Amino acid sequence: MRLRTFFLAALLAFAASDPTSSRAGNREGCPVTEPPNPSFVPPRPYRANAGQREFLYGTPSLWTRVYPGWKVGGPAGSKLPYFSQGFDSRNERSPDLNIVARRLDGPEPPIHANHANGASIDGTVAGMFMVTGLSIPTSGCWEISARYGSAPGAVRSLTYTVWVEP
Repeated sequence: MRLRTFFLAALLAFAASDPTSSRAGNREGCPVTEPPNPSFVPPRPYRANAGQREFLYGTPSLWTRVYPGWKVGGPAGSKLPYFSQGFDSRNERSPDLNIVARRLDGPEPPIHANHANGASIDGTVAGMFMVTGLSIPTSGCWEISARYGSAPGAVRSLTYTVWVEP
């Protein structure tokens, strides 16, 4: 009887466990976005520069700098720059840019960044971009999706995946 009770308890514990928890923390199973080959080059007059350990990712309609070294609560995820051909921060101080981060290897709820600001490095169109903040609360595999614009036929989107260290 004890053996039967033990097996029943073990079976119930297994059935009640979250199936995604077995994948949590598995960097090898995370489809991390790699730098494109050949490298993405933004259209003129935009600059093709990225910081150390970063790379540009996207299309001329919407691109960003991907930083693969994300850490929970670290500076890598605090500000996200996005660029779009024709974006002018003088005319779009609060661009219609929405970001959603979704954990792929665990049960975390999605994280939304629904407010962005138009910014400029030097006042020229080549230096203009959109920026928003995003704080990832837990380590793991996270997909980050951006959506810019709201007019029919003018919506641009971009998705990439990063591994967030503890």
